[in-house]
Amino acid sequence: MFKDQHRFITGIILLYLILFLVFSGLVVHKYSIIDKISLGNIFSTNKLIYYLVNFLYLDDFHSKLVLRKGLPIVRVENQEMLAYSQGMNPFIKLTCSFTTDLPPSFFKLKDDVRVASAMNRVRTRKKQNQSVEEKLRAEGTHDNEERVKIELEFWQTEPSKQVEEREVIERIAEENDSQKTLFPKKDTTFSNEALVGIYHTHTAENYDNKGYNARAAAGDRGDIVLIGDELTKTLKEKYGILVAHSRHVNDKTYGSSYINSFKTAQGIVDENPKLKMIFDIHRDAIGRGSKDLITTTIDGEKVARIMIIVTNNEYGLPHPNWQQNVKFAKRLGKKMNEMYPGLLRDVKLISNRRYNQHVHPHALLLEIGGAKNTLEEAKRSSQLLANVLASLINEGV
Repeated sequence: MFKDQHRFITGIILLYLILFLVFSGLVVHKYSIIDKISLGNIFSTNKLIYYLVNFLYLDDFHSKLVLRKGLPIVRVENQEMLAYSQGMNPFIKLTCSFTTDLPPSFFKLKDDVRVASAMNRVRTRKKQNQSVEEKLRAEGTHDNEERVKIELEFWQTEPSKQVEEREVIERIAEENDSQKTLFPKKDTTFSNEALVGIYHTHTAENYDNKGYNARAAAGDRGDIVLIGDELTKTLKEKYGILVAHSRHVNDKTYGSSYINSFKTAQGIVDENPKLKMIFDIHRDAIGRGSKDLITTTIDGEKVARIMIIVTNNEYGLPHPNWQQNVKFAKRLGKKMNEMYPGLLRDVKLISNRRYNQHVHPHALLLEIGGAKNTLEEAKRSSQLLANVLASLINEGV
């Protein structure tokens, strides 16, 4: 008698709980109420929202388990129960059976395209409802970045032309070393106007995994600024190309780093009307995997590989010239691969960020190596990058 009462009460409570969760899921799904409640971040960063939506899309087997609570006529084969219970922890199976008379698989997140579609709609609404300030603050983290690799068709490049072009660029640099300019006959204004802009949104980034989370203390400059210094020095001393390099600290408050660096980047553009390109230079935060992913060997020396990051206009912030940015990213990537095969790691397009690339049609974010690279490897990489940029400028970017 007691056992039957216990099962009946448990079934009623469970049905009410499921109805509540289903109703909650409908409300969240239809009205995106998740964005308006104080616990919104908990719902988004944890799995609770997924559970709510999962209850809206139960598969046939788990739907029959729920119906069986109120309609004993509904039958569930033992073989099906065993199939869904295989590999489950015995303690968890016993707990679920005693408290809910349901298998653990009922409470497990399910890989269902309908759930994925619903979650994408929730994310889209959330993105649309974000204010400009919220979007800018979200850029301060790399969470949920939507990166897509851009194919550049490198196989069309002929190795003989790669070597030939590198030799020409280096020879021009040597011939003009005494004049300190690569283009003395084409345009003398190149020697006193900044053509390249450099800044660092995450100014504290270090190499060699130095410091907590491979970063200098808040408010201090890290190794990444030295990479900007090296690139500036090489362009000026080897090619006579002036660089507007900002060493301003933008990430004293990490969450506001892109808000701060926007002012820095805009200032560089406003103060240098002849600017051909501007780069936000980082080192990648990649902490897992082999160092081979972020390192290569060129001319017998280890160098940090470079990843180009470009954005489009899907983030909901003004970005009218994004197609020119993408075109420039492709051109830079191809030139890098032509002159130094292996130096380029990837060209990635990010749809849910802007990263201040609206300030200039040739604005890009460059990840030079990662936290596991040495400072010297990153410096060698910046020297090679200087040769690539000089080649592009010589072609008339």
